[in-house]
Amino acid sequence: MSIYHSGRPSKYNPTTKSGNKPPSKAGEYRIRNGIGDIVYIGETCNLKRRTSQHIHNGKLPLDGKSTIEWKAADGRSTSATRRVHERQKIKAHHPVLNKSSGGEGRIANKKKSIERKTYEKTCDSY
Repeated sequence: MSIYHSGRPSKYNPTTKSGNKPPSKAGEYRIRNGIGDIVYIGETCNLKRRTSQHIHNGKLPLDGKSTIEWKAADGRSTSATRRVHERQKIKAHHPVLNKSSGGEGRIANKKKSIERKTYEKTCDSY
């Protein structure tokens, strides 16, 4: 049983603003470069915000060709189930910009661990 509906993800080109813009909902996403290769896979509790962050940091370039593909998670998902799904997709596609196998939360110290628990609680309420 998947936490995402079956079928292809929605696609959005931030340069041309064509396609379906990601909503402010939890879900998974893939960034494709201009030749169609998946270069990054991630999960988030806010697809719209994360898309903006990737545009700002250059991971999703405004070159007219790069796109973000996304799927909103259904109500049964949690941050933990989305991270498991993210790891599976990274393992299957080997995107070049993923620096890890995904889903580990990337927390380095105790203070951030407490912040992460608050973040997960916030994300899980979507």
